[in-house]
Amino acid sequence: MAVSISSITATLPSHWKYISEGGATIVFSYVGPPNPDFDGMVLRLRKSGVQTPVLEKQVFGTVAEEEEPDDSSVVFQETCMRRLIPSVHLPKLQSVQVEKAWLEELSRAHQQDRPLQRTASGGIDTTKSKAVLATDLVGGSGLAVEIKPKWSFLPNKTYLSADNCAIKANTCRFCMHSRMKFKGGETASLGYCPLDLFSNNRGRMKQAVHSLYDNWLTSDGTINNLKIFVKGTKIGVNQKFSMFSPEAYEESDENVREIFSEAILTLLVNTPVLRVLNKVQRTLDSLDIEGLSLLWREAHSPANPPQSTNGYTSSGRAIGVGEPNPSLADWSAFIDEYLTRSPDLEDLRYYLLAYLLSATFKDCSIMIRMELLDPRRPQEDVDPSKVTVIDLDPKNMNRLSKWEKLDETIVKAYSAVPLADRKTCLDDWVDEA
Repeated sequence: MAVSISSITATLPSHWKYISEGGATIVFSYVGPPNPDFDGMVLRLRKSGVQTPVLEKQVFGTVAEEEEPDDSSVVFQETCMRRLIPSVHLPKLQSVQVEKAWLEELSRAHQQDRPLQRTASGGIDTTKSKAVLATDLVGGSGLAVEIKPKWSFLPNKTYLSADNCAIKANTCRFCMHSRMKFKGGETASLGYCPLDLFSNNRGRMKQAVHSLYDNWLTSDGTINNLKIFVKGTKIGVNQKFSMFSPEAYEESDENVREIFSEAILTLLVNTPVLRVLNKVQRTLDSLDIEGLSLLWREAHSPANPPQSTNGYTSSGRAIGVGEPNPSLADWSAFIDEYLTRSPDLEDLRYYLLAYLLSATFKDCSIMIRMELLDPRRPQEDVDPSKVTVIDLDPKNMNRLSKWEKLDETIVKAYSAVPLADRKTCLDDWVDEA
């Protein structure tokens, strides 16, 4: 049930603290006077100028149009994500009603708190009447770490073109993309390989966390794959010692990295989150974008399919164009099929939805909460609720053609890297089911 509109509009802009934002949402934490509706909660608001996921509620074959539906993240999690991710590792979400005047006031009050690069891409969408209220995963008196792990696997060689197989079957998508971004002058997580983090090998996992931390240091805390919050505030590199309890202050940078990494690994190794994400990512994306592109070409030009030498759509309708976005009922039916049987290879619609859902898991984040670091008190009991998977919004069908073009661009750029300089990523995943 949605929190009443009178309750939310009774709060002032000063009762909410700007936390962070991504491409589609802005997040505020409640810091006002005691209120049972909002204590320990954050408010996630949609941004303007951003196409939000299409996820319609269907009733007896028709679309209910009497009011704005709950945010797609709420209904999608309740209907779909709980079937794929253990509930203990999902955030608590509920719909909350908002109104235009209140949103405008909140936007004006916190505009100066937002990073300049974000303000250029839009602000709070004041036309929305509903938002998301969720458990505050970064607030409190302790430490919160956000990791965006990204792609966990190398693609199946079966569906790769001859031109691309040698590259894509040996170097993971993330490492190739990082190199391309770095060469283009962007901040990139060089040295970090997601396959190490997902390996279930503590040594390789520690190497991955070390790389994330080192990149956090060298990027002055701006790296996208690692964010650190202390007592509800995102910290920069010069605040790294604030991660420690006052009586456990550490002077050595090397000690900070080691203690930080061990604390993170204790929670990651002893919960199933990474193993679950690894499995759903790779089983949903069983064809790679190249195999999906081949299915698309064959379905839309069965008599005379366009020729392609590099595995990507070479002519005709771009992949995904004209294909309807899945409704909530479509997603529910898809997950029924995914969990119970292997579809025919010719089932294009199934594989389109599978790729979209895999993209959700490739782009999600993991929130890890713990007490302030203190090496004198190592963690012993692991509370699984302290590891939470977030950012599980469904993706739109129109993203497929963009992802295909990006994949082609990344592989083309990496093909120019001398063989001796190419990275070999180790994918030794074994399905434990």
